[in-house]
Amino acid sequence: MALNDAATLIVGAGNYLTAPTGTALPTDLTAPPSPWENVGHTSLEDIFGITSEGGEATTIGTLQNSALRTKYSARTETLTFTLQQFDEPGLKLYYGSNMEVLADGTLGVPQNPTPTEAAFLAVFLDGANVFAFYAPKAEIFRADDLSISDTESLAGMPLGVKPLVMSPNKWAYAVTPLGSTATTPAA
Repeated sequence: MALNDAATLIVGAGNYLTAPTGTALPTDLTAPPSPWENVGHTSLEDIFGITSEGGEATTIGTLQNSALRTKYSARTETLTFTLQQFDEPGLKLYYGSNMEVLADGTLGVPQNPTPTEAAFLAVFLDGANVFAFYAPKAEIFRADDLSISDTESLAGMPLGVKPLVMSPNKWAYAVTPLGSTATTPAA
């Protein structure tokens, strides 16, 4: 693989968006049209992460070759970021889409929360370059406990986005190569 200095990424800005499940990746990632909606303010300190579960390797052998083949278990990944906008849509992403709006205007936290199902798009800008993660179907829900640690920082709600395979795709999410345009995967 050749060195490509133009393929390095320094995130200067970014946005996280949701849309109805199955919404296609927009052709202009810098200004996604409706029905894509921005989730709101997010952390400048804790921008984005990916955690994995599964993918363990099991070595399978024979009497003649104890390491004949390797088999891997299924892997699931969760995309994480911290939402810092405590309005009704943001709270529902964290506490569950089945939160109730109570008569006094407060939101009732459900005992059996339901994750929000939606298409998800994370767009990162590096000058004129764009890099994105896209899932046509995902579950969005809390990724960690809420903690408000001091009076000098914005509080945040850690969110996890679990990409799900949407038929007929064989992939759960897609990434765009760093560049000024995106290649739209088949949804």
